Amino acid sequence: MSLGVIDVGTTNIKLIIYDEELNQRYSETVNVPMAFPGNYRVEQDANALRSAFNHLVSTARDRGVKYLGISTYRASVLAWDRSGNPLINIITWLDRRGLEIVNKFPYSIMRHLPLLSSILIPTSPVVQILWLLRNRRGLIERVRRGEVFIGTLSSYLAYIIGNRYVNDASNEALTGLWHPGNFRRIDAVYELLGIPREVGPDVVDNIHEFGEVNGMRVGVLIADQQAAMVGEGCLSIGCGKVTNGTGSFVDAVTDKFRLAGGGLLPLLILKYGNTVYYGIEGFLPATGSVIDWLIKLGLLSSPQELDGLVNVDTQGIVVVPALAGVNVPPRPCARGLIDGLTLNTTRESFVRAVIEGIVQLIGLIFDKIRNYSRVNVVRVDGGLSRSVLFLKLLATALDTAVERQRDVEATARGVAALLKVFRGDWSLNDIIKGAHVNVELRIKPGEEKLSLSRDVVRRIVEGMRCRM
Repeated sequence: MSLGVIDVGTTNIKLIIYDEELNQRYSETVNVPMAFPGNYRVEQDANALRSAFNHLVSTARDRGVKYLGISTYRASVLAWDRSGNPLINIITWLDRRGLEIVNKFPYSIMRHLPLLSSILIPTSPVVQILWLLRNRRGLIERVRRGEVFIGTLSSYLAYIIGNRYVNDASNEALTGLWHPGNFRRIDAVYELLGIPREVGPDVVDNIHEFGEVNGMRVGVLIADQQAAMVGEGCLSIGCGKVTNGTGSFVDAVTDKFRLAGGGLLPLLILKYGNTVYYGIEGFLPATGSVIDWLIKLGLLSSPQELDGLVNVDTQGIVVVPALAGVNVPPRPCARGLIDGLTLNTTRESFVRAVIEGIVQLIGLIFDKIRNYSRVNVVRVDGGLSRSVLFLKLLATALDTAVERQRDVEATARGVAALLKVFRGDWSLNDIIKGAHVNVELRIKPGEEKLSLSRDVVRRIVEGMRCRM
């Protein structure tokens, strides 16, 4: 029997069908465009997403899938009625309308309280809900009457599948309303912020009987980066993961739930019964988008050209490509910096300097993560991970071996592996042992030398402060 995975991304929804050995047999992608209705606002059409999701569900059924799993992007908020009809667009994780909330009294004061410091940030679902409280009062009243539900994208998909107001543990842990350490609602947050208690789905395991749709059992629901950790076989201390897409998500396993601060996010990676895996994450907003920028400027023809820059001298150029800010350390106003250009600077030297700047910004995140977890190996996925030069520079920057799997769709592969647990074919121990992991490339530190010092990058970034 085939296993189907629907991976709901920020701009695309993808269906991948796997056979029993977790080989890809079919793939289809549907674009769901973003909307930008105002300053700092980034939304996704909820009706278009639902239509695309239903289309891929039907395709999975027509191609013989019997078991279906879902991964979603995180920290999103929407509202829907009891019939499952969306009432607003999805407020995505890229949306910054929360600045209207956190910069105003009393939240500008409250965000300095220890309990709220990691919650009252512009992109937090809690803050998006506060925005709805201020701007959509009628919607909130309907929530109190039980006519409307508010939740993350994952909880919405769970609702239209099983007609139950539930959410999976990995996604709900990032809302700020449910504590991933003790698995309880955080009463103080509801009371201090005035959020209705009706905003709070039942929280279930990531491997769970979510319902049946078109004759297929839905047995997995999980956040995308946590699914990628599973797909990379990173559920044990010592394993780290870097997903390189538009930006880079940097994750590592921790021994327990840990609040770190400094731009790092605590994660509940996976919950199944009494077994829980925790991690910690840092995010660099621009990596793949920096490569796109180089292509747009005509300095690079394609990402594949990067591997031709092996052993190229940067000629002393320093590039800190913080084109969309830096999260670790928290410098949202950081911008790109270039130093050392001369009349002798070549295109190749400049591009090489940009790539070195990217890996050292990722290195800043790992330096912080290593205060909380040991990392012996880093597994990579995402588009930029196809560049061997990038991986060699990353291994040297992190002073850690870097591995890449044959299947770079780590998120979907992680969901498929969990479906095998749901179906009873595997246990979690099989996943921990890497039954689904197929490493095709291993790179050791020092195979490619770095010219750019991390200390230089750290000093530059720490000096990039917001000027109001």
